[in-house]
Amino acid sequence: MTIRRLTGTLALLLGVTLALPGHAAPRLIAANAVKAGKTTFSFFYIDPAKVSLATATARSTLQTRLNAAGEGITACFLTADLNASNINCGNGLMNLGPDYFSYHNITHHPVPTLPWTAADADSGLDKTTVEYGVNARSVTLVGQPTESTRVFQVRFNRRVAQFGFHVDPYIQTDTPDLTEGRLVDGVQFVVNGQVTPVHDLTQELRGNTPFVGVEDPHGFTEVTVIATGGGSIQGDRYTVLPLSNF
Repeated sequence: MTIRRLTGTLALLLGVTLALPGHAAPRLIAANAVKAGKTTFSFFYIDPAKVSLATATARSTLQTRLNAAGEGITACFLTADLNASNINCGNGLMNLGPDYFSYHNITHHPVPTLPWTAADADSGLDKTTVEYGVNARSVTLVGQPTESTRVFQVRFNRRVAQFGFHVDPYIQTDTPDLTEGRLVDGVQFVVNGQVTPVHDLTQELRGNTPFVGVEDPHGFTEVTVIATGGGSIQGDRYTVLPLSNF
């Protein structure tokens, strides 16, 4: 079975229509193709057992620190630091669905350097953790499955023209071979019933966190993300461009 037939079958199973609209024109894009007016989300977990601030105060202060650092990141706040799903960012702008989970282990994704203050240390806000997403559960409970489907859907509360994220294709290891430990061969998208080519990750070296993205100038309100090679997608810095900003 070809990869196009396989992904088409997966799309059908997920309820993505394969009626090919004549106006749909999705294509893969690089990070430098993303237009101004985008929002880039990263995951953060503020542990109420460690942070003494009210939730709203803690969140607004963290965003202020991100802005001061010039990171260009909008904080997306998690309800748990491991295995939270249906992650909602930007008041519904982006929802990552039930098959994508928060993950707090070490990855190759860069960690923002924030200008914490003495007050942040006193309140515990500087203990906020940067989190990542992965299309598989991590084992924390007896009997809990270690993996979910390797396909997940992202939905948006308005039409968007571009979506993408950075992916870490490798596990953390100190072996000298920088091609050892690859988790995923590539990433593919289904947009408006059409399957994109695979964004190949097999030539990436360990430590790189390439951007994978898709664009359709006619807009879309959901995208299916497929990990080819049956592997894990360790994601960060999820970028959304509303169609109105295209």
